[in-house]
Amino acid sequence: MQNESLNKKAQSNAVEEIKSRLDIVDTVSEQVVLKKSGRNYWGICPFHKEKTPSFSVNPDKGIFKCFGCGAGGDSLSFLMKINNSSFWETIVMLAQKFGIPLPEAGVSSEKLEIKNKIIEANKETAKFYTKCLVEGLDATKARDYLLKRGINRDVIEKFSIGFAPNSYDALQKHLQAKGYDNKFLHRAGLVSEKMKGTGYIDRLGNRIMVPIQNEKGDYIAFGARAIDENQTPKYLNSSDTEVFNKSRSLYAINFAKDAIRQEDSVILMEGFFDVITAQANGINNAVATLGTALTEQHIKIIARYSDSRKIFLAFDTDEAGVNATKRGAEIIKSTFSGLGDIKHFDENFAQSSNENERSICEIRIITTNSGKDPDEFIRTEGAENYRKVMENAPLLIDYQINKLITTEDRVISPQEKANITKEIIPILAEIKNSIIRDEYVRLVAGKLGISEEALDAEIKKSLQNVNIKEKNNTVKVQGLKQDEKDVLAQKNLLGLYFLNNEKITPLCINNYLREVNFSAPELKKIKKLIDESIEEYSDPDQLFNFLMTKLVDDEEAKKSLTDLLYTNEDKQDLDDDQIKQYIIDHINYLEMFRMNEIYNSLRNEYYQANKDEMSSIEQQKRVIEFLKNKKCNSTIQ
Repeated sequence: MQNESLNKKAQSNAVEEIKSRLDIVDTVSEQVVLKKSGRNYWGICPFHKEKTPSFSVNPDKGIFKCFGCGAGGDSLSFLMKINNSSFWETIVMLAQKFGIPLPEAGVSSEKLEIKNKIIEANKETAKFYTKCLVEGLDATKARDYLLKRGINRDVIEKFSIGFAPNSYDALQKHLQAKGYDNKFLHRAGLVSEKMKGTGYIDRLGNRIMVPIQNEKGDYIAFGARAIDENQTPKYLNSSDTEVFNKSRSLYAINFAKDAIRQEDSVILMEGFFDVITAQANGINNAVATLGTALTEQHIKIIARYSDSRKIFLAFDTDEAGVNATKRGAEIIKSTFSGLGDIKHFDENFAQSSNENERSICEIRIITTNSGKDPDEFIRTEGAENYRKVMENAPLLIDYQINKLITTEDRVISPQEKANITKEIIPILAEIKNSIIRDEYVRLVAGKLGISEEALDAEIKKSLQNVNIKEKNNTVKVQGLKQDEKDVLAQKNLLGLYFLNNEKITPLCINNYLREVNFSAPELKKIKKLIDESIEEYSDPDQLFNFLMTKLVDDEEAKKSLTDLLYTNEDKQDLDDDQIKQYIIDHINYLEMFRMNEIYNSLRNEYYQANKDEMSSIEQQKRVIEFLKNKKCNSTIQ
């Protein structure tokens, strides 16, 4: 029994240490793009669909709160909700992440064990492929190919580049010798089921292998490049597994993340070899998508490492690359929608003491006159010349306008002008700053040889249509109902427990609120827990952490608990007398509300009993008695 008690205490200590390591801004920003506004951070809620940010993160209190759907809690609550995981699954995952010993909690960590096993199998696979590349007799063609691309032994070792032998079972046999069975290897995406008969074969063969690592450097998947011309497709990636999702992974992010922070910018490229060549030549803030279009999750990863969110799109210059650039830019704008304006003019991003005046994101497009992709350009013309191209990379808006207006000094017809103008108007309408928009109107009108006034009029017409749509889609917010005001008054009182005021401790507040009746179920539950623990947790922060842990599986109660911290923000500086008066006012209101509820109930009963003379007389007596009591209790001191 004593050992069990000690084990629970050790578990509790481990949980507290894990929670102390979690930073709410870092935790949330892994899933939500945040923008600082005042003391808090704001973003688009990940738990419901919205266009205007209503999701708030308070770093001082270590909590998040969505004012749209009501979701709220601490870092642990966020991770549980976003990952759809239990309390102990989340704790086990974090304990491993932070390297904190966790006493046996009596919970299953099968998911985590499988993930770790896949990562270890991938790491062993990467070693095997690299050895095959360096030492294999059948890898001569692969080695020659890499050498032609300037990829030497040092680069091979840094990126763990390898070669999958032209064999059906070379990898399979190697991993079986390491203790892995075929069923698990199939789950890990390393082998495939035979098309005919039973059994398994190596998923990839006769290809250059490029391991894919996550932000921590874990081996999560592989990319493969064909060696022979008749091999199709030329590029392949691992299928999605428990540890890998193409839409949520960026190639070489583990190597690039520090450089992205230092440069405060990122270069998004198309292929593995673009990034490998860039990083091998000192352009270390380059990453690539993995055979899929750019996604919001990709942008959210990048946003964690760059404050200015300066993003260079360096896709190929062919039609597919141009389309990828267009789609990528739209995804970036969509991800940051509602948080601020995309940068449209260089002077618009000048240093400002007001963070709210800064653009939320800067998109620049890297294109080379020669039309070469980053890999070829850097190999043939050098990294320094590529950096010069980056320095002169146009903003997205300039790139879009130049793409549309490619007249090359020839005379364009009125119809062409009208078509080009139709495509340019939505681009210019996105510019919120009227001065900058006027400058672009002048520029575009001059290039097309059209009237500035006519172009400006069309833009304003477009903006009016957008405003009408937004107005029609706006949900009208109604005032609080009477019963909602009652709950709000109860929340206001409970929120006083979490005031960071040395003179007014939670114990003092508890004495003031001892006789208050909290009727809302979640608030009643919170008050009961407070009463039971107030002697042990007399510090507001400790009390909140205790309650959040106790209510970890009660979503509604956690929402209410988070609300309490937001209700007391304007009361931190109140003195003892002001707090007492605040409490008296709220208790009087709640008592009046309760009395009105009783009165309305009696009145309804009286009307219903009106047909029965005796019942009616009895009800009249009850109403008179109630009114006497109401008068006596109308003021509480």
